[in-house]
Amino acid sequence: MTEPQPAPHYQRPPQPAPHYQQPPQPAPQYQQPPPDQQAPHYQRPAQAAPHYQQVSDEQRRIWDTKGKRGMGFGAAWFLGGLLLTLITYSNASGPGGGVYVVAWGPMLYGAYRLISGYLMFKKSQQ
Repeated sequence: MTEPQPAPHYQRPPQPAPHYQQPPQPAPQYQQPPPDQQAPHYQRPAQAAPHYQQVSDEQRRIWDTKGKRGMGFGAAWFLGGLLLTLITYSNASGPGGGVYVVAWGPMLYGAYRLISGYLMFKKSQQ
């Protein structure tokens, strides 16, 4: 008879080295997303403004006309209020004295129209 063979010892399979002992792996290459997936908004190229945000030449002419007209009416209201104030003040400061009117309402409205007209005029120039 043959001699019985000794039982083989269990051997562990080789273990991979820990991650800090692994050789460095090359960085993965960036792949373009499939055409059916869109890139995030910050990676897309800038596009022209949509058609509903574009301003026509006709609209610019309208803003230009309204701006100039607004500045003209604003100046008229402001000067009218200032003139009324100065006339009543000069009459009240005479030898007989009297009451004078400070027309701050028309001057305030005139200043508002001047500023809003100027802003609209500037908007037409952009």
